Amino acid sequence: MSNPNFNDCIEYEPKRLFEDPFGEKPLISEMWSAEWWETVQDALPDGATVAPVILASDKTQLSTFSGDKSAWPVYLTIGNIAKATRRSPSSRATVLIGYLPVTKLECFSEGQRSLKGYQLFHDCMRSLLEPLIEAGKNGVEIECGDGFVRRVFPILAAYIADHPEQCLVACCQENFCPKCPIQPKERGTSSRSLHDSLLRDPVKASEMIKNHLNGDKPTDWKASGLRPVMPFWVDLPHCDIFRCITPDILHQLHKGMFKDHTVKWATACMEGEDDEIDRRFKAMSTHGDLRQFKKGISLISQWTGNEYKEMEKVFLGVLAGGVEPDVERAVRAVIDFIYYAHFEVHTKESLDNLATAWRSFHKYKEVFIRLGVRDNFDFAKLHSMEHYIRSILWLGAADGYNTEGTERLHIDFAKQGYRASNRKQYVSQMTRWLERREAAHRFEAYLQWQLLEQPGEDDEDDADEDGDEDEDGVEDGDNTTEPHPRGASSVTMASNSDMAARIVRSPCSLTHTLSPSGCTFAKVPAWPNTLISKAIDNFGAPDLTYTLETYLKTMDLSILSTAEKAAIPNQLTVRDEMRISAYKQVKLTLPQMSQVSKKHERDTVRAIPKKSAHGRLGPTSAQFSTVLVSGHDSETVNASTTNSTEHPLTGVRVGQVRLIFRVPPEFAVLAKKQLAYIEWFTPLQVRNETLGMYSVARSVRRGRYQASVVPVSSILRTCHLTPVWGKQVDRSWSPENVLERTCF
Repeated sequence: MSNPNFNDCIEYEPKRLFEDPFGEKPLISEMWSAEWWETVQDALPDGATVAPVILASDKTQLSTFSGDKSAWPVYLTIGNIAKATRRSPSSRATVLIGYLPVTKLECFSEGQRSLKGYQLFHDCMRSLLEPLIEAGKNGVEIECGDGFVRRVFPILAAYIADHPEQCLVACCQENFCPKCPIQPKERGTSSRSLHDSLLRDPVKASEMIKNHLNGDKPTDWKASGLRPVMPFWVDLPHCDIFRCITPDILHQLHKGMFKDHTVKWATACMEGEDDEIDRRFKAMSTHGDLRQFKKGISLISQWTGNEYKEMEKVFLGVLAGGVEPDVERAVRAVIDFIYYAHFEVHTKESLDNLATAWRSFHKYKEVFIRLGVRDNFDFAKLHSMEHYIRSILWLGAADGYNTEGTERLHIDFAKQGYRASNRKQYVSQMTRWLERREAAHRFEAYLQWQLLEQPGEDDEDDADEDGDEDEDGVEDGDNTTEPHPRGASSVTMASNSDMAARIVRSPCSLTHTLSPSGCTFAKVPAWPNTLISKAIDNFGAPDLTYTLETYLKTMDLSILSTAEKAAIPNQLTVRDEMRISAYKQVKLTLPQMSQVSKKHERDTVRAIPKKSAHGRLGPTSAQFSTVLVSGHDSETVNASTTNSTEHPLTGVRVGQVRLIFRVPPEFAVLAKKQLAYIEWFTPLQVRNETLGMYSVARSVRRGRYQASVVPVSSILRTCHLTPVWGKQVDRSWSPENVLERTCF
């Protein structure tokens, strides 16, 4: 909290965020916008500043081929810092507080080792977190990065771990849920509410453990699934450890529910199983942002989170037509749940959709039992999905607690230090190496801070005399910083009853628009001064001459000046011997979607012809992006088919970009911007309700693909077309020809 580098991304009090100006549509994003912080804040005295402590621990392998060397780091960060900053290793918003011992405990009998290992973990964690007991009760004065001194109460709020370690923290057996007392054979049911699922009581759980350790035999001990281990969290103030356990998107959803279960079940439901799935992945149409599984998926031996995510993008399309509709519905529900769980900002609508996906899976899951793929659904990763909504409401969006961040930190805080050691007493060497690196980083940060402060030290009145800076700040209104409500004294905090200070409007809009905010081209075209006749052959644009001439004749001449009108040729005739300049690609700046990212994402539209082998370089396949285009004549989306004139696809049509170019110099006055030659697909009017996808086919007129020339600015973004496979894929299909041989 004392680091001034975090001033722009840190909060000191809970806030309520709303999408609308009337305060009727709440938003859940950062921890300070969720229920936990406000609940704890109200339980503390006036003047208290909460520091939500977020812990993470995960055992990792250090040796690569032999040696059996492992480390068990424990990380700490605070919820005051924005989650995007916490996720960035370079920001150093997460610190290493210790290594837990990794030992075989040979000194104990084989029957005692497990229980003694559990107790060792809790004893070590109790030693690490002992300072939080007194600080959480009485607070500690800290000079924060903004210069104010606050009485800070560090309270354990969240614990990031995978399922085995969640059970270790919660002192429960691994076939039980670490958050709720549901019985193992009931975990596959969906009878309970997602918002109000009953969680374990930490007071009751700790009392049961104490009684059992004292020799008593609680009647419901076996049903509780608890282990006789004295937990480290029993003395931590305001700590409900069962609510602290956060969703684990990587292991529970990507690896667990999707890869280990859904993919396996759906493959078993398809005729041909692995062979058919592999053929479909091999023949899948290409897209610049999708991984091409050229050898299928059955032979992949080393999986990472990236592979899981890439498969999720296309897996529903891979299954289409090859399995029963109920299998498609169940798989779609799982994938929908995963994508909604990834949202960085949640509204009531997104949480309702998350619940709908969960209920939809339970509605259609029986198809796997009927087809003999499963006997039951009583496993931990499926049951964990039940707690996502409650956890999001309590602690904020789940992306802030993903174990992917912990996995990445192992490189900086464990693996690099181990590689710098001589492998003898490596833990002490790793610790010394990290201390030295941290000292160097702190000194570097201090020097940078001094350089930034230097102008102000030379002349304290610079800010007052320089009126331009103040005026710019006022004009930019939304980006100005108001004085902190605690600025009245050195140790202050807004009153717990002062709710007005906590209610703010969201700084970002959640409106859904497809229109890009800008286009970026190369300064020099890849193919300048290219004959139109040559472009027709190389790019496969047979109607380029006709469509370009048609486009030029439809231009509005009234917007041109007199001089520009005089420069227009008497006859707007495009000839094959004229020259154009062609581009490889254009990069679109997409509108910000706060649910996905706070940044504007880039989308690349490509129009690159195939290239023959040359020397040692092999041939390269053509890349012609399929895109969504707005406002193309009368054959755009029929609004009546969407039941809403506000549907985002209204007025949008699918096409394939064959050429991105500038017009011949003779017509430069008429078309000053870059144009695109696009071959069209049929309008988005037929929707497959099972898959939730529209069906399109090549738009053909008189035996030729229908095409047009349109401004590049009318391209909204790229899209991916999945082939209609049928029961079995045609073995002649490949990524190079599948767009020409099938519907979508």
